[in-house]
Amino acid sequence: MEPFFLGLIVGIITSAPIGPVGLLTIQRTLAHGRLAGMLSGAGAATADAFYAGLAGLSLSVVSNFLASARFWIHLGAGILCLWFGGRAFFFRPRRQAHAHRYGGPGVAWTFVSSVLLTLANPLTILFFIVVFTTLQLDHSSLPRLLSLVAGIFSGCLLWWITLSLVTARLHTHLESRTLILINRISATLIILLGVIALGSAGHTLLSPHIQAP
Repeated sequence: MEPFFLGLIVGIITSAPIGPVGLLTIQRTLAHGRLAGMLSGAGAATADAFYAGLAGLSLSVVSNFLASARFWIHLGAGILCLWFGGRAFFFRPRRQAHAHRYGGPGVAWTFVSSVLLTLANPLTILFFIVVFTTLQLDHSSLPRLLSLVAGIFSGCLLWWITLSLVTARLHTHLESRTLILINRISATLIILLGVIALGSAGHTLLSPHIQAP
């Protein structure tokens, strides 16, 4: 199978589990329309493709850096999740006939914030390394690697666009009270993930001091 189509499958598999970015995409689609969700998904796909490229190049230096900086990565991810979740919790989405209209906080910020949140998960690059090794994907040449990364980006983007479209479709058929409830559930889960990330940061900070001599 061609590298692009293999990457397409890997990209979909990578994005399918609902994590912080998935919840953020759903929340933003409900609150600001499907374009906001698509921009969030595009940011996530960009970050995933970046990590896939690093994994394909086998940059052990980057992997070691991410491992050594896991405290700051978890701390940043926790703060971002608390910020996004806190703001989202008090937002009151309403049923809209034109869910495709963008009403978010800013196109650039919507995209960049999703990139940052995705990059804050260093396990992504480890996931790609495992996938490349397990599937024995041939990315020894630069053209094949670029084709593989392009496929991963396309697969991720396809998943996020689909998720945004489905969420926006449901949006137009739900009552305002139901939208508010779903929005607050998503926001609460994002906040919970932020608390978990901060807990991981604290554990990372304290672990050298609690190890047995």
